[in-house]
Amino acid sequence: MRLGSLLSLVALACSACSPPPAPQEDAAPRDVVGADTITERDSEADASIGPDVTVVERDVAAMSDSATVVDAASDVVVVDAPRDTRVPVFVAQGHMGRITVSCDDGRTWVGNRSSNDAARCFTGGLDCDHNATAGRGLAYGNGYFVATFGWGTPGVVRRSNTGLTWEDTLPGRTFADVAFGNGVFLANERTLQRSSDGTGWRAAGDTTAGPWNVRTIEFIAHGPRGRFLVSAESGTDRDIVWSADNGTTWQRARTRPPECGQSARGFAYGNGVAILTSGAGHACRSTDGGESWTRIAVAMGELTTPVWTGSEFFAWEGSRLWRSADGMQWTSTPLVGTGLSIGAVARSPSGTFVAVRGGWQVWYDQQRFYRSTDGIRWETLAAGTFVGSHPINFIEFGYAPAGTMCPTR
Repeated sequence: MRLGSLLSLVALACSACSPPPAPQEDAAPRDVVGADTITERDSEADASIGPDVTVVERDVAAMSDSATVVDAASDVVVVDAPRDTRVPVFVAQGHMGRITVSCDDGRTWVGNRSSNDAARCFTGGLDCDHNATAGRGLAYGNGYFVATFGWGTPGVVRRSNTGLTWEDTLPGRTFADVAFGNGVFLANERTLQRSSDGTGWRAAGDTTAGPWNVRTIEFIAHGPRGRFLVSAESGTDRDIVWSADNGTTWQRARTRPPECGQSARGFAYGNGVAILTSGAGHACRSTDGGESWTRIAVAMGELTTPVWTGSEFFAWEGSRLWRSADGMQWTSTPLVGTGLSIGAVARSPSGTFVAVRGGWQVWYDQQRFYRSTDGIRWETLAAGTFVGSHPINFIEFGYAPAGTMCPTR
């Protein structure tokens, strides 16, 4: 039973109890007991109810206007407070415009869609890395998932509040990844595009990076306003830049080993440390919000995008987990499971990890989806719980309104 419901029952059952003493004139506003928290209630609003009334908030099942019920015998006001009925979901994005969704904590995947289900990437001359439907980035914020498709040819930015149905919001453009932070999305290009809700895009600032091709972008909660970090790479030329004003102006890292930015996989941030992993097996580390970086040797092979668990950084190298509390000292743990090779990966706030099989030509009938509660012991999902299809490049956690494919649990 939820706390709010339990308190309501206790309060209503107490009609025979002694009434509470009258408050003093200078008494602080009384507390309101909510479903999970205790917060202060406005004193003027309390006065309109009465000086000797206990106020108890109770969850209701729908996002509707709240209602108030007064129990005169016990001087209890039960306020039916709206409860968030959104469903936690994972959304996966891949090539050929592919999207698929899990709304049961990674146990099954539904709503699989693409621009051409019959196509086969990297077969018969089809280069899925370089076309209008190449999956290049995915982010969640302000109630929307935003995905960018296309590389080497004009593509499209799409948004969805469910992960199941999508609308085009910025056609004819290509971006290398997208990130959300400080209430805005930034679509990653040399001159970025900015939006609060995935539509109505406007130009932000030029990254000023040395290489023309930007690669990956992420928001980190560093400093009073947070920062966006961007890696850029063209051949042997590479750079890392940062912005503390939502992408309007950019600064280049003042110190950076030449390997940092090489084959960039993605950023993560925790305990004041930013990490950028690479396909060359190393991690780059910054403690000043991206202004200076050091290179840390980690693995022999490719690392995944890093994940911050709340206490450690996790990054996977095939069937091994590399972990570090500070991004400096890394330890390796072999994964538990059959035939594992971790590729695109994400973690929910509750601690569930989901991933797809990583590697070359391991798609379609060889594609696998994984699930784990600790990042070490992995379950391979059974056939029929997902559709084997085009390569998956990104997975993102977010929330969606309850619907037929994602019912309230």
